[in-house]
Parts: sequence; structure tokens; C-alpha cells
Amino acid sequence: MFISDQIQNYYENKVIQAINEIARPKGYTEEQMVDLACLALNNLPTRYFRHEVDLAFYMSAIEHQEIDNKVRVAVTDAIAFIESHKANS
Repeated sequence: MFISDQIQNYYENKVIQAINEIARPKGYTEEQMVDLACLALNNLPTRYFRHEVDLAFYMSAIEHQEIDNKVRVAVTDAIAFIESHKANS
């Protein structure tokens, strides 16, 4: 088994969830949502883990809320970026 198969960035699933909640209802295509995910993830710190349960256990409720807020801001900013560049096309 490769090391890369055993580690993940905690923010990836959070961003995907937020995109599904925020962008999907707005009618974005799958391709656009992948672009949104890349834009949002590039504006968030990385937080790698091996076992999500371990990471979640050691984070406080405040940390969980702060991460959720950061993710929503990053996704909203990515949508704004895409929309501003759509208008210029």
C-alpha cells in the first residue's frame, strides 16, 4: 500500500460538502464544481490526517465551527471568482 493511499486533506470532504450545498442548487455543472473545489482548496490551509476519527476527536467544537466557516467563505469566494470571470468572457 502506498503512503498516498493512507493520507487525506481534512478540508477536501468539507469543501465537497459545501459545494454540494451551495453551488449545486445554483445549477453549476460537475466540471465547474471541480473548478470551484480547486479554487476553494487553494485558499484553505492543509490539514492532513490518516484516520479522520483521530483528527475529529482531538479538535474542539470551536475548531470544527471555525473550519466550517472557513470552508463556506472559501467556497463562496470561489463562486464569486467564477462569476466575475464568466462576465468577462
